[in-house]
Amino acid sequence: TSQLLQTMAGAPVLWLVVASCLLTLASTEPEDPSTVEDRCEKTCRPEEECSFVDGTWRCICRQNVNGSDIHSLQPQLDCGDREITVSLDRCQLAGLGFGDEVIAYLRDRNCSNFMQRDGQNRMSVSSPAQAHACGNVLERNRTHAIYKNTLSLVNDFIIRDTKLSINFQCAYPLDMKISLQTALQPIVSSLNISLGGEGEFTIRMALFQDQNYTRPYEGDTAVLSVESMLYVGAILERGDTSRFNLLLRNCYATPTRDKTDPVKYFIIRNSCPNKRDSTIYVEENGVSAEGRFSVQMFMFAGNYDLVFLHCEVHLCDLVNEQCQPSCSRSEVRSEAAEIDPALVLDLGPITRRGAPSAGIVNGTPSTAGFLVAWPMLLLPVLLAELF
Repeated sequence: TSQLLQTMAGAPVLWLVVASCLLTLASTEPEDPSTVEDRCEKTCRPEEECSFVDGTWRCICRQNVNGSDIHSLQPQLDCGDREITVSLDRCQLAGLGFGDEVIAYLRDRNCSNFMQRDGQNRMSVSSPAQAHACGNVLERNRTHAIYKNTLSLVNDFIIRDTKLSINFQCAYPLDMKISLQTALQPIVSSLNISLGGEGEFTIRMALFQDQNYTRPYEGDTAVLSVESMLYVGAILERGDTSRFNLLLRNCYATPTRDKTDPVKYFIIRNSCPNKRDSTIYVEENGVSAEGRFSVQMFMFAGNYDLVFLHCEVHLCDLVNEQCQPSCSRSEVRSEAAEIDPALVLDLGPITRRGAPSAGIVNGTPSTAGFLVAWPMLLLPVLLAELF
């Protein structure tokens, strides 16, 4: 041993060779996979492995991903309130034979995305949750609104033959908001309100045919029989709904489009229902971002064949206000309704089924029609004064 040491001492080159061999053995020794995986900032998916690429540790697609079966491709679908996004895994696409560059597009090819080898192992394409946007096809049944589209994939910028097509759909349970978004021509009124320091708010109000508020009236006019119930819904669509609730302060019918018409039949007054009208049912008011009520047609139409509906709204601050109305009879009688026209949404016209159109021009009765209606006109006026 001493001779070996003396020999090595006289041969510094030999020391370097031994040291180099030791380093080589250390570097070729396989690393613990769990240690390697920890070096990536996020946990790699089963289709990925953690590797040192371009000076950083990151998750890349495994070389042995077996995706020859088309059924192994698992698109990820995100059905958002305003946007629909479909995503695909690049590792799975590679297993199906797609190269480094892939282009994906919807039925409308303007809605597309291009993916290169850039370390992002998912690609996605989005479209607004609207009919016809990006080629969306809208279907409706009694419970859902369904948007359908097709995602197509090719290997390069020059779109020749489509290599893969994937049909997908998003189904949204019908509620008041979705029903208005998916209706072709709903009878709806919108109001934008700006609150200093709190942002912009948008409120929409519409007429509905059913107690679930999922079938809005469409077209220019809502036509009802005298026995029919009219369902009215309002919704705070844009703004801070965690801070503000929607309060219907005054809702009333008039025989003309004029919201300041002195002839008014109050359905809701000072946030409370007209207790002299037993057909009125306020389902929701001041407790959320939505307001709903219903009333029978003949009660507020009187002898008019054409009426208009108006609602004054208020954004109720949950922090500083009591938003849920207190509706005792004494409180209702003691307060007069002061209406701010700038905060009123208008709907109409609403007409009775079978009502003659003669004598009515733009919602205003002619002289002959007015004379016929005069006796019944006293009824809503008297009720309004007593209420």
